[in-house]
Amino acid sequence: MRRALWLALALACWGEAAQAVTLAVCRTLDVGGAPSAPLTVPAGSLFRDTGRADDPLAAFTADHWALRLETVALATIPALQTCIAVQARITSDSAVKAVGRADNRALVYAGSSDLLATDPPGENMLSLTAMVID
Repeated sequence: MRRALWLALALACWGEAAQAVTLAVCRTLDVGGAPSAPLTVPAGSLFRDTGRADDPLAAFTADHWALRLETVALATIPALQTCIAVQARITSDSAVKAVGRADNRALVYAGSSDLLATDPPGENMLSLTAMVID
């Protein structure tokens, strides 16, 4: 009985880990402006696919998957840094169930997965981009 419980727990944990991806969440820095402050990316931030990152016409060729990724944990991009690695998962309403670095998809911030969030995202959040790195 105890072995069966451990096996079930191990399989459940392995299944969750297999569905996780690592995103490089990036912001743009204004070199001529004031120094940037740390930017907090809350857990539950959604990113949607905007096409291949290496295709300059991706916005016009409709090369979009119905791919949506949701960050799993809170992350903070430090001051004067452009990118940070964040754990994410594919959302349940995504038509695509797997994505990898070789797919070379560009992602943009699409809001919060919390439907009851009262604060609208700031301009810094709306300019976030992401790439799958693992």
